[in-house]
Amino acid sequence: MSKTIAGFSKLSKSKKIDWIANTYFANAENTKAVLKQYWNDNEKLQQLHDEFIENTISNYYLPLGVAPNFLINETLYAIPMAIEESSVVAAASKAAKFWLDRGGFKTTVISTTKIGQVHFMFHGDYENLKSFFDTVKQKLITEAKPLTKNMEARGGGILDIELRDKTADIEGYYQLHASFETLDAMGANFINSCLEQFAKTFKNEALLFSGFSEEEKHLEIVMSILSNYVPECLVRAEVGCKVEDLSENKAISGKAFAEKICESCKYCRSRTL
Repeated sequence: MSKTIAGFSKLSKSKKIDWIANTYFANAENTKAVLKQYWNDNEKLQQLHDEFIENTISNYYLPLGVAPNFLINETLYAIPMAIEESSVVAAASKAAKFWLDRGGFKTTVISTTKIGQVHFMFHGDYENLKSFFDTVKQKLITEAKPLTKNMEARGGGILDIELRDKTADIEGYYQLHASFETLDAMGANFINSCLEQFAKTFKNEALLFSGFSEEEKHLEIVMSILSNYVPECLVRAEVGCKVEDLSENKAISGKAFAEKICESCKYCRSRTL
């Protein structure tokens, strides 16, 4: 077993590399040379990379390719792709060229709503919990104002908070289900910060709610976290042309090609693949 180390994060970059090379590699000097050959010659640029994350020892490079001729919403783009898999950029470029003379791609942002939950356990009367939630809901939003004011100034913020009964899945399990508008931002830190504040307010106010029994006042917050399942965060992308223009292959007609696409969609919907 390789030896463990304490205080690794406090070591200098060179000391970290020394430890990694000597602990895990047979040829330490060669390992160090390989790591260093991917450093930027510009020291300030390298320092910027070093400070992105913790315990940086080198840079990880991927080829940066470009797929030109993408006509999207009547605007031409050359799309950059950092990818290690061959043929992807070529395939994308071919698709872009194919649709360029057929109207290009049309896209629409349908919704950017994102969600997160405060998961908690409550063993008591549901009607009491519902009454408490109705009483405290506005305060949950108000006490998160210091976190939401900047997002609200841009047109986003908290959209709604719901109480969800999940006791059919797990005894005593409930959620505060919150929806957010974060516009062009991913909003992960914003959402998690709001959820943590909701949890704090919810727990503190429960202790003061006169409609709870003494036991009901001590609900348990399990976790506060955004969800990566965002069914209301939707965009639509589409292309269209005459059926006879679908195929560039003389061996198959546009109609036959379209029929194959339809059949492929049926296979996917049947979940037999």
